[in-house]
Parts: sequence; structure tokens; C-alpha cells
Amino acid sequence: MNQLIFVNNKIKIIIDEILSKSEVAPIIILQADHGPTAALSQGMLDGWHNPTDTMLRERMRIFNAYYLPQVGNDLLYKSITPVNTFRLVFNLYFGTNYELLSDRSYFSNYDCPYKFTDVTDRVTYE
Repeated sequence: MNQLIFVNNKIKIIIDEILSKSEVAPIIILQADHGPTAALSQGMLDGWHNPTDTMLRERMRIFNAYYLPQVGNDLLYKSITPVNTFRLVFNLYFGTNYELLSDRSYFSNYDCPYKFTDVTDRVTYE
């Protein structure tokens, strides 16, 4: 818990400094690669091999925070996944025309880390 408090305080300081020292309003994205594994780990190996929907929802939900000046957050949507983060930002700010990809979620376990299973239908974004 102390690590989380420390990191949160440092992030606040860094963002405040970036915002106060930037001549042009910056784009800021804070994004995690996956959610926690508390529920998966409680089930030990069975959780990793046969995850419940609750376990998958915990693992697939990530921290995703955007500061998008001028354009705002109007084009963000609840089910956005990291595959579309920079496509959306580049289209909004840099005049690109990247196609947004399907927002899918994939799961693998430690025994077969490159064997991905599509779990999108088991993970709901509310």
C-alpha cells in the first residue's frame, strides 16, 4: 500500500510540473498493461487455468487516464483498449487517419504465455 501512495504522490507532482511548465498544452496518457491478479492468485493455479468471469474482469480492467486538451474526452469510450489509445490520439491531434481496431481482450496463463484466448465476451465494460 505504501508503494501505491508513494507512486501516486510522485505522479501528481510530475503531472503538475508538466502542466505548469508546458508552453503548449501537453497530451498526457497514463495507462497500465493489465489489472491486478488478486482474484486469480486466490484460486492459485486453478484460477490461472480456469479463470472465472470475475477473475478475468479484474485482470482485464486497466488504469487508463487521458488528458486531451482542446479536443476533450468526447471521442473516448468505455470499452477502449490500449490497441486504440494512440490511434485515437494521433487521429485527433496529428491529422492521421488510423482505423480503430476491434477492442478485444485476450488472456494467457504462465504455463503457455503465448497461447492467447479471446475473453472479450466474458469481460463486460460498464
